[in-house]
Amino acid sequence: MIPAITASKIYSTLGNNNSLVPLAVKDVANSLGITAGSYITGDATEGKDRFIDEVGTQFIWLFGIPIYKKVLDWTIFKPFKYDPKVDPRIMHDKEVLKQAFRYADESVRGNIKKAAQNQKIFKGLTFGKFAASTALTIFSYGALTKFRYKYTEQKIREEEKAKMAAASKANGNNAKSGTTTTSTHLPPKFSQAFSAVHKDNQQANTAKDNKQPAFTGKTPLQVLDHFMFSPTNNLMIVDGAITGERLVMSETKQDFFGYLIKEGSFWGFMYFAGQKIQNHLEKSAETKHNRNIGLDARVIESKELNEAMKTTKLAESLEEFGKVYGKSDAEIYKFLNTNPDNLIVQFAKKSDIIETFPEKKFLGFVLKKSDRIDNRRYINISDVKSVYENLGKLKAQLGEYLTENTGNTVDNFLKEVKKLKRASVLKNIGSCIGALGIIAPAIMVGFRFMSNNKDFERKQRIIAELQQQQQP
Repeated sequence: MIPAITASKIYSTLGNNNSLVPLAVKDVANSLGITAGSYITGDATEGKDRFIDEVGTQFIWLFGIPIYKKVLDWTIFKPFKYDPKVDPRIMHDKEVLKQAFRYADESVRGNIKKAAQNQKIFKGLTFGKFAASTALTIFSYGALTKFRYKYTEQKIREEEKAKMAAASKANGNNAKSGTTTTSTHLPPKFSQAFSAVHKDNQQANTAKDNKQPAFTGKTPLQVLDHFMFSPTNNLMIVDGAITGERLVMSETKQDFFGYLIKEGSFWGFMYFAGQKIQNHLEKSAETKHNRNIGLDARVIESKELNEAMKTTKLAESLEEFGKVYGKSDAEIYKFLNTNPDNLIVQFAKKSDIIETFPEKKFLGFVLKKSDRIDNRRYINISDVKSVYENLGKLKAQLGEYLTENTGNTVDNFLKEVKKLKRASVLKNIGSCIGALGIIAPAIMVGFRFMSNNKDFERKQRIIAELQQQQQP
């Protein structure tokens, strides 16, 4: 059985919409399904081509931006002596900035001050890092696509030339013995059909425009923050470029419609459906079971929550935070820094809403975090309020549960909450994996079979070209 602390970490990570891990899990499932489908409908050549595309894209998509950002930290921020860990969002509210500087650890206070005194330069560097890392990642995918096309075409040509040479030798031997061998040339109809398909596809690609989505109800700064500081939203930009490039660079209708199905399902279940499914499951747990499961799994499974519910600690923490709940962000920010023992503060730290300094590190990985708040980091006050609201609901539900039956206990109540939380995460990630790893590839395979289009068209095109070159 997985230890509770390990299980809580796993469920918390898989249920975190700002984490790259659930995206990676979904993408692996999608890549395996798509690659298997290519082997089923096409042949080993198409399967290898798809494998290079999927694995290479997956690496670039997940690690391109973080790697390039780290390089830019060394090459841009370090020469200017700025701290890249200072989040420009703490400067949006002057009062919050004052509190951040006031309560900052001595080791980083000077870094915050320098960034705040040179906001225009610092924000420009931050935006430049975001734009450059995103552009370089997109460029890397373009380079991968060119390499893949060239590599696959080279392998096909080598293979077919070897086959043609063998067939030519066999024909020569058969001519001496008075026998003939059936020509392996593709019929003229195929070449004509391919030319028409390729021409139509090129015309369709030329006619495409680059319309940008409109973001209404938000200021330009909010829209920029939305993409710059969320790993998943940052990836949406890269994905938009990858999707567009895949469709535009499709050499055949087979490629185009295959990518259309793949990318449509990918966008739907990678970025939008997951949060919708999670919201539905949380609402269902509340309405059907009267259990709130909105808290992070690390909080729900923690011994601190269990102990707090058995004492007056939870009620006291809720009452303390309730006094500043309706006040300004700066007042709440001050509370977070001056009340380290409050459960809302502690659980916000445990949920990574409030970032703290690492206590133990190994090869760059944080093994354990301290309790000291890293005031360079941005704290989303709305997320802190959500912790307070969910704890309040859970406390009320516990009260109802204990009054229903004298045999009911806090331990049994939390067991039910943990069970519902784990089930919601598994159902969410499982449904997305099923859609991306099974249903979408099955649709692509079905489309190929129904349209009688199982052959790898790029390969057939190259074969046709080689055979035409051999004709006298």
